[in-house]
Amino acid sequence: MNKEELLLWKKIKAFELEKPDEEYGFSIKLSYENNWSIAFTEDAILEYKKFMFLAAISKQMVSPSHIIDVVWHLHLTFSDSYQKFCDALGKNVKHIPSTGKAGERETLRNAVNFTKESYQRYFGEQNKTIWTVRTFEDTIQIEQASRAINLDNSQLILLGVVLAVPMFFAWKPLLLTINNPNFIFIVIAGLLAMIGVFELLINVSFKTAFESLIQKNPYMMKLHPSESFQVAEGKLDKQVLYKINDLFEKEHIDVSKESTKTLTIKESKKSDNVIENAVLNYIENTPENDLRSTINEITKKPLMTRLSSLANHILDKVYNSKQVVEYKILISVILFIYYSFLFSRLLLGVQREKPVTILLVLIIISLVVSYFYLSDVYQRIFRKQFLSAAKTKLASDSYLDHLIHNEYIQLVGALSTLIIVSGYQRPKKSSWSDSSCSSCSSCSSCSSCSSCSSCSSCGGCGGD
Repeated sequence: MNKEELLLWKKIKAFELEKPDEEYGFSIKLSYENNWSIAFTEDAILEYKKFMFLAAISKQMVSPSHIIDVVWHLHLTFSDSYQKFCDALGKNVKHIPSTGKAGERETLRNAVNFTKESYQRYFGEQNKTIWTVRTFEDTIQIEQASRAINLDNSQLILLGVVLAVPMFFAWKPLLLTINNPNFIFIVIAGLLAMIGVFELLINVSFKTAFESLIQKNPYMMKLHPSESFQVAEGKLDKQVLYKINDLFEKEHIDVSKESTKTLTIKESKKSDNVIENAVLNYIENTPENDLRSTINEITKKPLMTRLSSLANHILDKVYNSKQVVEYKILISVILFIYYSFLFSRLLLGVQREKPVTILLVLIIISLVVSYFYLSDVYQRIFRKQFLSAAKTKLASDSYLDHLIHNEYIQLVGALSTLIIVSGYQRPKKSSWSDSSCSSCSSCSSCSSCSSCSSCSSCGGCGGD
């Protein structure tokens, strides 16, 4: 760049597309409407500015990438900002859409090549992602399972029911040789072994998936702490609560003297955090606020819902990845084998007119244990493996650090009191070990089934 070009670029780069404290400013609107991450949005805006610099200094037509064109389209709707931007460029850059006319394709190809050459001359290599992908989803490069094997739970259950009859005849010769005490021992030992195997398989599946997701995808390694927190926790209200806690610590807000349930501004000062500013604005504009309404209203704002939308998108990709689905199928096969064994014993007992009450109770207990365990285990291990990756790969903050190290997050005294007075339920301690313990305790409770062994050879478990 010559001196004039360098001054122009500095001017363009420094141009503010929004005010820092805007709750629904340009960048938030851009990420919200397109489901982009914060880092991806920031890079897209930077590349847009570089493109517009080239448009300003070039005498030939330049062509944007799809992502840059999305930024450009949105900026055009901010008419005052776009006019000021063109004034800074020193040129009124018009957006000329494609019309599909004959010969236009060749013109566009020449513009693309010229743009790339000009970019390399002024800025070096292009940001490959921003200049090649069409959506942020394209950056989440993790192999997805085929539809043929990615069955939902209802389909798996239906398949299990269809296969139950042939499995009964397959199990029947073996079941006839097992007496009741041995059968009960096999059932309990099998349940505990099955849970241990599931724990191992699910850990391996998510670990493999996250290694593929984070290490190979640049924007997965650039997640903002608030995005990482949302992926791990899945709770927007927690993020808002912790930002309110920060405002208490900074002495920006306090409990109102008129009402012990109401928040009030203690020191009117803007924060450098957009969520904190949203909280401050809401409290200032809603004097009758309380903790619950404040948190509920902030979580509805696009600056927050964009986080949950992005997190859900990442979760969907991981849960439907080939690694996770293949292990899910393996787990389903193990469950089918185990429960086909139990239900075949039940059917055999009914067929032979044996008492099956104890067996029925045993099956119900095992189903309850399996249900509660499987309801918890995927979310718990997903969180564990993601935070394990976050510990070394992702940007962190104090709250995310607490989650990573499984530490209790201490709230300031005034906020803790307000939570109690307002009846707002404080988020429980985040701990996958707690969940694991509750699962184990449930499992151990099923060991009480061993009391069933007191039923000698009465046939109470469908046997002889």
